[in-house]
Amino acid sequence: MPSPDNSDLAELEPFLAAYLNRLGPGQRRRAMRKAMEALRRENARRIAANIQPDGSAMEPRKPRKRLASGKGRVRRAKKMFPRIKLARSMNLRAGEDEGSLGFEGMVGHTAAAHHFGKKDFVGRARNGKTVRTRYPRRRLLGFAGEDIAMLGDVVLALLEK
Repeated sequence: MPSPDNSDLAELEPFLAAYLNRLGPGQRRRAMRKAMEALRRENARRIAANIQPDGSAMEPRKPRKRLASGKGRVRRAKKMFPRIKLARSMNLRAGEDEGSLGFEGMVGHTAAAHHFGKKDFVGRARNGKTVRTRYPRRRLLGFAGEDIAMLGDVVLALLEK
């Protein structure tokens, strides 16, 4: 998977700066919001497909042991992160000069554990002890090579209006 080439951004930067300087603060905020919404869509698509921003597959879940009694829920080999990929879970902020995309609250806690490969709470054992595990690092948010081209398309669409 090709990595984003900064030389392409360097070529676009003077052109975008001249264009953005002509816009008022409200128009710049709207342009940033459109770009951030497009990035949110692309990141949600990758999370749903269990693909990291660099194009590699996310490490799958560990196989679970079947309980002796046969009771209890066992997760099948389904896609991970059914709620994290939702637009309502990804918080988007857009200002005149910058934008951000991230997670907050409990969704943010879970996303951070997976994104950074942290140790986190899983549940409690029958004896009441806390069960924790170290999650493998699965990058959830980031820029991919095609994101730069997609942002260029967003900017061109704004120029046409």
